[in-house]
Amino acid sequence: MIKSPKIIEDVRINNDIDVELKNITKEANIIDQKIDEPPIKGPPSTNRNINIFYIIMELIHNFLKSSFGNDKPVETTSILQLIIYYFNHLILLQLFFVIAIYKNIQFIYRKIYLKYLTLTSYPNKSPSVIRQDVVKLSKIPKVLSCLLDLKDDDDENGGKDGLINDICELTAWSISSSIERLIIYEYSGLLSQSYDSLIDLRKYIKKNLGLYFGTDAIPTFSIKIPQKNLIIYSNESKEVDIQIDLISRIDGKPTLVELTKTMSELALTKELALKDITIDLIDEELMELVGPEPDLLISFAPSLNLEDYPPWHIRLTEIYWEPDNKDVNYAVFIRALQQFSNCKINIGK
Repeated sequence: MIKSPKIIEDVRINNDIDVELKNITKEANIIDQKIDEPPIKGPPSTNRNINIFYIIMELIHNFLKSSFGNDKPVETTSILQLIIYYFNHLILLQLFFVIAIYKNIQFIYRKIYLKYLTLTSYPNKSPSVIRQDVVKLSKIPKVLSCLLDLKDDDDENGGKDGLINDICELTAWSISSSIERLIIYEYSGLLSQSYDSLIDLRKYIKKNLGLYFGTDAIPTFSIKIPQKNLIIYSNESKEVDIQIDLISRIDGKPTLVELTKTMSELALTKELALKDITIDLIDEELMELVGPEPDLLISFAPSLNLEDYPPWHIRLTEIYWEPDNKDVNYAVFIRALQQFSNCKINIGK
């Protein structure tokens, strides 16, 4: 049976990626030049951008236009047909109004409830407060993945700085919760496109951890980009309290396609036997190329949209999100851990 590194090596060579894991910690310590970053197109928006009252007015306008317009001669329409027509439209309008009112009341209730949870569950940048919440749980995920959206620069906590701030907070919460690995998924992969972004992320994570744990007891961490096979450490020590992986859509379907092409080429050249292509082999290669499968995936979007998250890695993953929530906040984080603690995972029969 072919050795796993052979397939991984071919995949990385075909994508112009270093075969060996490249440690850029020393280089990052001396880089002081800013690198211009190309504009990044964000993932498809899942937010509602049309006012409900605008929809209602348009519906009424279209109804009146179709009812009293001159599309059909009046003499060709019987009174019975008009009554049935108006009656059906009246029922549809009533249903629409009821659903619209219900949805808006539900939206307001959820926003108020989330605000209440945010105020009552605020960690106050204290690891001891977070530990008190976590110690009550029967189990916690070893590998946690968070799905973040890149907001517009004009939005509150938006742009690159907002994304970095969210990752800093998630890192502090994860370390305080004794989570060993944190996987950050962002659709465009903005922070993994240049060394400069990685250096900024490392700097702000260290600064934020200093606020939580004190400057004399800052936990160690590493930031890895599986797509480029790069890693950077918080200091010279390779012993870390948490490993942070930055993945994007490239680590999903495109990686699956590239792995399939590589294995096909090896099979054609007789370097890989067809009987050796198994689920276990594919799983091993993807774990090496992308990373481990998370135990829990938290989406901080208002609706559940996986945004091309690597499909192979969420086969057995618990997924949690809060409807109508758009921000990364501790209340959603701890509620996700609580749900994971109470869930029962059945594998196989």
